[in-house]
Amino acid sequence: MPRRTLTPLLALLLALAILPACSVSIGTKPASPTPAPVASPSPRTERVTIQGLNLRQGPSSKSAVIGGLDRDEMVTVLERQENWIRVRTADGREGFAYGAYLTGFDIRPAKPRTGKRPAAPGGPDASDALTEEEEQELWN
Repeated sequence: MPRRTLTPLLALLLALAILPACSVSIGTKPASPTPAPVASPSPRTERVTIQGLNLRQGPSSKSAVIGGLDRDEMVTVLERQENWIRVRTADGREGFAYGAYLTGFDIRPAKPRTGKRPAAPGGPDASDALTEEEEQELWN
């Protein structure tokens, strides 16, 4: 075979060998790698810090009370809406509790509406302290 014929023939063979590696598929997507499974975080649980914390239908003190929570009861945190925390109890009840009375939230307790502040017994402001009845009314 003369040299003139061999060179174009080698070029053609080389092009045919490289062409499949450079080809583009039309209408098909390359296979996506399977994503690694993402571990979902374990549910956050917090403890109730007072006895008789109201479990409410909505995130407001004006929402209907649908139940009560006992001191040291553990609840699962579902979401936070400002100072109100939507929780689920161990028996499956769901509602909103004020976050100041759950561990894990840096929320100040609600101020009494009476204008009086709790004071230490016998302290200088003992006359302005809430009576037991007034304090109980805050929880009802």
